[in-house]
Amino acid sequence: MNNKTKLKRTLSFAPAYGAAVGLVVSGTAMFSVGNVAGTTGYSTFISAFIALIPMMMTAFAFGELTAMLPGGGMISDYTMPALGRFFAAFALLSGYVVLIAADGGTQLVMGGLSAEEICGIPQIAVTLTLFAIVFVINLLNVDFYGKVESVVTILMMITFAAFAIIGNLRVGEAMNIATPVGKDTSFLPEGGWKTIFGATGSAIWFFIGFEFACPMAEENKKPYKNIPYALILGLITIFLVDSLFATAAVRYTDLNELSTSTVPQTIAAKAILGRAGYIIMTILTIMASFTTANAYMASLPRMLYGLAKEGMVPAFFGKVNRRFRTPVFGIIFTGLLILSTTLYITINGADVSLVQGLINIACITWMISYGIAMIDVLVLRKKYPDFPRLWKAPCVKVSMIVGIVGVIFSIYTLRDSLLYAGICMAVVAAYILIWGKIKKIKLTEVTDIKDTVMNIRDRSEYLEVWDEAVDEWCKKYVDK
Repeated sequence: MNNKTKLKRTLSFAPAYGAAVGLVVSGTAMFSVGNVAGTTGYSTFISAFIALIPMMMTAFAFGELTAMLPGGGMISDYTMPALGRFFAAFALLSGYVVLIAADGGTQLVMGGLSAEEICGIPQIAVTLTLFAIVFVINLLNVDFYGKVESVVTILMMITFAAFAIIGNLRVGEAMNIATPVGKDTSFLPEGGWKTIFGATGSAIWFFIGFEFACPMAEENKKPYKNIPYALILGLITIFLVDSLFATAAVRYTDLNELSTSTVPQTIAAKAILGRAGYIIMTILTIMASFTTANAYMASLPRMLYGLAKEGMVPAFFGKVNRRFRTPVFGIIFTGLLILSTTLYITINGADVSLVQGLINIACITWMISYGIAMIDVLVLRKKYPDFPRLWKAPCVKVSMIVGIVGVIFSIYTLRDSLLYAGICMAVVAAYILIWGKIKKIKLTEVTDIKDTVMNIRDRSEYLEVWDEAVDEWCKKYVDK
């Protein structure tokens, strides 16, 4: 192991965009689209648009923060100089460790269930095979997959979008392989606008995870440019694709089937394009499970890597394998999280209520970290108004407040899962307090942003433009 081994800057806009839209075709995202469509019918796009508002404000926040501090620690890097060590660790661990603990295995199980339906291979066998491949790819830093992942992800998104377009153009009807069942369904669902607004929290899951491009900032050639625009374009893409697919699904599929199935996307695809559609969507679900698990396995270890450099998690998370240049211990830890959830879901039958419950828990804790990111922007604007921001959030005082209010409302709509999410967050908070006491860390300490800059520069390769800008700022800062 060698702590001085640094991550390579090899990524461009395409991988950032691929990471931002990658979860649009995750197993649980497609599940949520189908599930919400079964609840809100033709008005699904309204719930999605309401959810898009706080998500776009969050994208503005992450865009500015990444441009300021392009480090692999992401939310912890941003929060340390804004709110201090406790909230930095809490935002990362509650938002992302809980997420991957709750959703990582769910993704792979969905892939396994789809494979079992189409070819009879036991779900657990497929799930564990997918897990093993993802684990090895990340542990050994398999360059081939890294180079084609963004292409694969975008092709998957195009395939999902194609189903949405085919369904809305009624191609299946023209081919006599699709029969509309929802053409007489009213625009407003049962319960009216209350149902539409009530589905906002679930619709958040359409978008959540778009910021997974940010932890790769240390490996991006121009993170201050590529990542903000990838986040914004990614959200718009997700909204359009998911809204169109939901509309097509409602036209051809019984709403009760959509709202009660563990894999509603495959049911909708079969209704839209017959047996061929079912097979294609099943394959897509398997691939989505794989790519999403890979995104988790790639991102969380790099967040822990950044947090380890700040002393907030054990130091071994900050070590990089000399040969493969990967954060090996973070990858092993992430793998254990995903594997544990996989086994738990399998043992409990992988029913729809269990899947939805885990998604809701992860969604709540994740949105808390989004709220913290938006607060970070406001605090850093006030504390360091002259710090170089190579990309800025527009109308920051309005956009961040709108985003925070939107996050609070979305969490309220998921209040049935709030107790379990609260327990998870309490466990994380207890760990941070105990760890801080053992290591004698001042958790209330708000670090100097210059220290964060130095840490990022020490652990990452030279970044053109940003390095020069912070050099100039540091000189003026010292003079003050």
